[in-house]
Amino acid sequence: MQKKLIALAVAGLVSAPAFAQSNVTIYGVADAYMAFGDHGDNDMGAINSGGLSGSRLGFRGVEDLGNGLKAVFTFEQGYNVDDGTGLGGNSRQSFVGLSGGFGTVSLGRQYAPGYDFIADSFGSSPILSPQAILSGAVGSTIDASSDARWNNSVAYNGAFSGLKVRAIYSMDADVSGRSATEVGTDPYDDDALGLGLDYSNGPLRVAAVYQYLKDGVGSATSDDQTEWSVGGSYNFGILTLAANYQDYEAVGNLSGNDGDIWQVGVVVPVGAAGNVHLGYGELDADLADAKAKSYSIAYTHALSKRTTAYAGYNRTDNDTGLNIGVVPAPAGVTGEEADVFAVGVRHTF
Repeated sequence: MQKKLIALAVAGLVSAPAFAQSNVTIYGVADAYMAFGDHGDNDMGAINSGGLSGSRLGFRGVEDLGNGLKAVFTFEQGYNVDDGTGLGGNSRQSFVGLSGGFGTVSLGRQYAPGYDFIADSFGSSPILSPQAILSGAVGSTIDASSDARWNNSVAYNGAFSGLKVRAIYSMDADVSGRSATEVGTDPYDDDALGLGLDYSNGPLRVAAVYQYLKDGVGSATSDDQTEWSVGGSYNFGILTLAANYQDYEAVGNLSGNDGDIWQVGVVVPVGAAGNVHLGYGELDADLADAKAKSYSIAYTHALSKRTTAYAGYNRTDNDTGLNIGVVPAPAGVTGEEADVFAVGVRHTF
């Protein structure tokens, strides 16, 4: 009996290094808010999920393969705190790859650089950021939304002395209402590619993105979708100034669906844990020959390293032909202003 116990102990010691070389991290975000608003004759009062950032549950793993090479994977599901739906069928990311001194090469459903290579004083909040509200409304892939998560893709991510590089190629980008299956006889006729650079050095940050979605329809009214964006921020100590500009052409592969979006904003620290966020953004939509102007104010307060309370207000004014806003417009109505006030809390783990 004693020999058996000694053998088990030795086996455990031998196998311990193998287990130590591999680990899995569970992480996530729980974010919910209470909102009140209106858009023309439509009024809203609701508890919703994802005011500052989308709620999610993820598993991230890494295994040391030796000689500086590692195997990595991420499985990340979105969910809705307000009603508990989403888990099991709302994939945000799912990929596997190899990582080393050269960076990371991965395969699966992944972020295009337009997801987070954006300079935004509201952190791309879907209900408070003028840029996120405007870009999301037109279906741009340079936006922190599902349109910037590309299926069936191979991606490269590298970080070198403050410079982040991301390149992605999707063999079937199911975004902006595009088909989830190959179309036509050409296997490359609905592919997409993206390239992004993000450089940080002390208080300075500069980012640039280019994304291209090939036209898989090939009709007289369709065209290749192209988008690009440049932005930056600078922390002056007493405040951080951020600005971003993006241009889009043929969004949804619809010829003539062109325009541009810009935003400027500031973040002003208040005490040791608070920040006041101010921002203004504008959309010029060529297809509608109209503009939308969006402006926001918000306050965020770090209750701890992982918990943030927030409150904010956004108003979006639309020209005739546009109906953009956090609160949906009445059916068939354009040219009305939209208002929303939100109070919420975000916890990360």
